[in-house]
Amino acid sequence: MMGSVKSAGLSLLLLSCLLYIAESYPNTDMSNMGCEECTLRKNSLFSKERPVYQCMGCCFSRAYPTPLKSKKTMTIPKNITSEATCCVARQSYETEVAGIRVRNHTECHCSTCYFHKQ
Repeated sequence: MMGSVKSAGLSLLLLSCLLYIAESYPNTDMSNMGCEECTLRKNSLFSKERPVYQCMGCCFSRAYPTPLKSKKTMTIPKNITSEATCCVARQSYETEVAGIRVRNHTECHCSTCYFHKQ
């Protein structure tokens, strides 16, 4: 009898510890962790003579299994479909820094990704 009481007490203690750990875990969206919002930031590499600003940060992206109906219409079927928007300049102008032509961005937003890593 005393052994089952100790076992029940130990189980209850273990359960309460696990619940405490689960409850204290941050309840936030971790998908963009380590990646800041899409904003205009000073480019330290090109800002020697005058300030040059460029769009940097994260926007929306997700990947999911390709629906079977869509897969049948693909010339090269892919198992994973992805959607994304990139942090791009809404407005910019060309300027020269140390003989190099660069784009100085004036406004940023999330839009179609023009360049993808391959």
